[in-house]
Amino acid sequence: MKPKSTKFPFTCFLSLEPLIRVWRQAMSGTQPVKAALAEKMREALDKAPELLKPIEDLRVLDRHKDLVGALMSIAFPTARWGKDYAAAFIPFQFISFYETPLFRRFLMSDEGSVKGQKNIDEEQMAWGRVINAYIGILEEFYGIDVDFDYPLIVTTTDPETGLDRHFRMDMDCQFVDIKRVGKARALSKADRKRLLANLTDPDVLMDLLPPEDFEFHGFVVVNFVDVTDQEVISSLKRDLIEKESIFSQKGFERLEEKMKTFLKQPDLHFGLSAIEGERVFILNPRFKLEQGCIYADSHHLRRCDFEGSVFDQAVQKGEPLVIEDLTVYPNRTPLEEEFIQKGVRSLVVAPLY
Repeated sequence: MKPKSTKFPFTCFLSLEPLIRVWRQAMSGTQPVKAALAEKMREALDKAPELLKPIEDLRVLDRHKDLVGALMSIAFPTARWGKDYAAAFIPFQFISFYETPLFRRFLMSDEGSVKGQKNIDEEQMAWGRVINAYIGILEEFYGIDVDFDYPLIVTTTDPETGLDRHFRMDMDCQFVDIKRVGKARALSKADRKRLLANLTDPDVLMDLLPPEDFEFHGFVVVNFVDVTDQEVISSLKRDLIEKESIFSQKGFERLEEKMKTFLKQPDLHFGLSAIEGERVFILNPRFKLEQGCIYADSHHLRRCDFEGSVFDQAVQKGEPLVIEDLTVYPNRTPLEEEFIQKGVRSLVVAPLY
């Protein structure tokens, strides 16, 4: 059951306290190099006490940019800095305050939020955030471990190719502290039974454990994993089940766009023809060259019109024919010459049975 409102009911604070605690633990060994580095960090933090408490004004981070960068090196490994699509967000808010260059370039809006289309709507997003928050509370304070998988996929446009890119959002919440506000609320046996029977109902959860009793301090690191190939292949499988994907213009356009994305080739074009005896029927007339091409004037052609061409050879051999560069291909027919004039350089011709 989804929440009645998309407003997140918990109070959340940006805080570096969990990160600083993890950093100090990592550097608290007896090794001389680590000890020296820990001492330098301690001295720097002593001069920046505002980083040790909840941060309401992001300009605080700008004033201590170098120190924040050093602290965040635990959450954002230096070796992966130029390779990962990752960002740090205030808990349960998709507003970035620290991000890798690739995230900034491909996935970040001007306002600092995640740009692109998500695989769920805002109402579902709100529901998932509330459920995830309560799962953390149940595990932290009540010893109830809940397995909850809520995959989020963001689709955005590659600024270089203009093609879609799909990213799975993997969230790391190790730098989030859940704090109880006020008196601890106990759960009776009946309460636990009701809770376990309604783990996906935010209204029941909020009734049993009011959100004003808890606060979230820290930040969430989100890694955006490129799953474009998997998403496109799954989508293609679904589309190809439908006959309309091949025989309708819109369906074929969708297939072409997805193959452009999968092969990372924005200039890719598809064509599909059916052969019956001596007749050739162009199934998708949208994918033709300009006027003057052999495809241009009719959807119905004769097989002899293709005689000696790369299409004829592929059919005769019964196997795919790959042409890397038409301009150096020997024994070209007028058909190949027409393709070259229209800017086509590479072809894959594959007979389908």
